[in-house]
Amino acid sequence: MHILLVGYGAMGKALSKGWESFSEITIVDPFKDGCAKSIEELPVDYSPDVIIIAVKPQMLDQVMPAYAKFNHALFISIAAGVPCSHYQEWLGTKIRLSRVMPNLPVIVAQGASAYVLNENCTTADGKVVNDLFEKVGLVEKLANEDLFDAVTALSGSGPAYVYYLCECLEQAAIELGLEQEFVKRFARQTIIGAAATLKELPASAEELRSNVTSKGGTTEAALGVLMDNNHLQTLFLTTLKAAHRRAQELAKHS
Repeated sequence: MHILLVGYGAMGKALSKGWESFSEITIVDPFKDGCAKSIEELPVDYSPDVIIIAVKPQMLDQVMPAYAKFNHALFISIAAGVPCSHYQEWLGTKIRLSRVMPNLPVIVAQGASAYVLNENCTTADGKVVNDLFEKVGLVEKLANEDLFDAVTALSGSGPAYVYYLCECLEQAAIELGLEQEFVKRFARQTIIGAAATLKELPASAEELRSNVTSKGGTTEAALGVLMDNNHLQTLFLTTLKAAHRRAQELAKHS
């Protein structure tokens, strides 16, 4: 499969690493060494099967029209907040397009990617999208495009929430007197281990939490702080709403 990757930021790099073993990837990015700087630098007879759009949403208006000449290809956009209808304005109403929201763990084949297909896509196109993102983690098709901004807030931005949680745990443990390198190892392994149990065990998150929480114990004391007045749940709702709102703003300004 010939893949043209437009944009080589963190997500573009992560996906190309996951796909390099079974596809031929050509990269266009004006800011990265070793890549074609623009579409004009591609060979005249170059003909990709799939075009991955991995540029910032704010840049799409100036970048996308040049790629209309590849209207035979399947376009896959991973840009947040930009609806399918905008790509049809840039590339033509007949283009086959999938919007996908992956997340950074695709770099270790542990991503979570949700996708939609526009009305021009075939069953074969859906299989291509599913197969590509299945190589780098979990992939599921959404019922409709209206759900896309919510998925962006949950899993698209979600790894950053977990990384920040790790930062906070590390800093708090250091303040309790533990050595920095020890804290780094143990905070990360705690998150990795908890995530593994969520994946491997049939119990719900609530059940697993209860299993760790002994009556009158240390965990109960800690959770009393996090769960007081539903504080953490309210904080996460506010957090996801902020990401959801920003995705909708990007759509309006793209």
